[in-house]
Amino acid sequence: MEILGISLFFEQIPFKNWSPFKCLEYLERKSIDLRTSDKELLQNEFKSHDHSLINHQTVSKSAQKKANKLYNEMSQLFESEEVTTIFKRMDTKVIEESKRQLLAVKKSQFDTEVQLTVEDYKIYTAPSSKLHAIGIETSGETSKRKREIEYDQMVMDPNEKPLQDLFDAEFQCPENMKLIFQYHNKFYVKDLIDLRSNSNFTKRLPSNLLKPYLKELDDRIEDLIPSNVHNFLTESFKQNLSDSDWIIKIDDLRCSDKDDSLMVSTVRILRKTLSTFIMAFSLGPRNPLLNLATLEKPHLNNFYIPAFRPAYGTFHQYATSLGRLAQEITSANAPTESVYMEGSKIDADDDKEIADASKISKNLQKIFLNIVKENVKCRRRLPKSLAIFDGQSFRLQIHLNFLDYCGGKFRLNEVDNANLSRDFTKMADFVFFYECMIKWAKLQFSGWLGKSRKALKNQELKKGRQDSFINDLNVTNDL
Repeated sequence: MEILGISLFFEQIPFKNWSPFKCLEYLERKSIDLRTSDKELLQNEFKSHDHSLINHQTVSKSAQKKANKLYNEMSQLFESEEVTTIFKRMDTKVIEESKRQLLAVKKSQFDTEVQLTVEDYKIYTAPSSKLHAIGIETSGETSKRKREIEYDQMVMDPNEKPLQDLFDAEFQCPENMKLIFQYHNKFYVKDLIDLRSNSNFTKRLPSNLLKPYLKELDDRIEDLIPSNVHNFLTESFKQNLSDSDWIIKIDDLRCSDKDDSLMVSTVRILRKTLSTFIMAFSLGPRNPLLNLATLEKPHLNNFYIPAFRPAYGTFHQYATSLGRLAQEITSANAPTESVYMEGSKIDADDDKEIADASKISKNLQKIFLNIVKENVKCRRRLPKSLAIFDGQSFRLQIHLNFLDYCGGKFRLNEVDNANLSRDFTKMADFVFFYECMIKWAKLQFSGWLGKSRKALKNQELKKGRQDSFINDLNVTNDL
């Protein structure tokens, strides 16, 4: 775990005032709650930051001397009476706050009603005290449980007839895919078809069924990156430049061929996203991507999502919003495409990856069904290439996938995956990172069945016949 605020202490406080006691006072002013049990963690963090400054080129000789003195006296300083006193004060503050919160919770048990709802249907209403008596969570736990109930209730069995009727699924399904469905029904009747390379189903599927499907998928995806874009990225990231030279190079990036829309988009994406990584790399030992304790949301929101926002917006040519973790994105004109992302800490265990994958698949199906309902209610014809796109960051790798519906089942496919570069020694990884991102965004823009964006848009906005509209409206009531 990293104690937030220590790095800011060294940046904002004059070196003459550097000390464990002054650091604790600074953290207390910033409302960062610590207890005596955090002393060892704080000492290690303080020592690590202090040591990084001893030989840092941008630090003055006087500051280096101060840092070196602190480093040698660290243990004694953290055992001093003034440090012990401030920790006791923090302990008291934390205990008083805990008591206040406990009293508030007890009070709420007597005068607060809690409602558990799924969609628009109320399923239970009772005083909080009664809910506690029967073992139902309240407050934040209730909100979390409510979301889980909604997800489980929303994700219907894709084999149910209503969704098949809306999509006329059997008509769209290729012959090889039907054989895959037959095999899938033997072992995973109720599950979606997970055709990602590392899924249990893919590992079990006979190669004579899997290879033709993956070949078709790869041919379509790999063709999304033409040779001139690949060569441009490869040559760009072969260079051995300093951080300042990289910033200058990014600022000077231009596309000579204004008629090459893909190259123009690629240059635009690099200009908008690469400098964030370069600035992180330039921090040396304080580079957040080198710290295995990097928190989940800052890791995703500060590096992954800012990189994907311009890619998504550039290729779709309309305003999009990708501002938070697990944020749904839809077109302003017709909600026929969405993106959902989940992230994890760099040091997350394997169980976190499995849990995120399960959560993503449930939410993709939920978003898919919501889009179907929205189209039907607005009397728009359902797009024949409807797909929901997702991203999952796990440790130092990003996996980009999409979910569609075919033959009465949801399918989950991987577009590509790539490693996230952590420092200047891994610049070559950016070739695969940006190609992965471009494939993912361009696939959404082009339409999965190969139709042009203009054709898809016309299809989406075209009204359906009233007789079919009434039938579809009745069908969606069962979803």
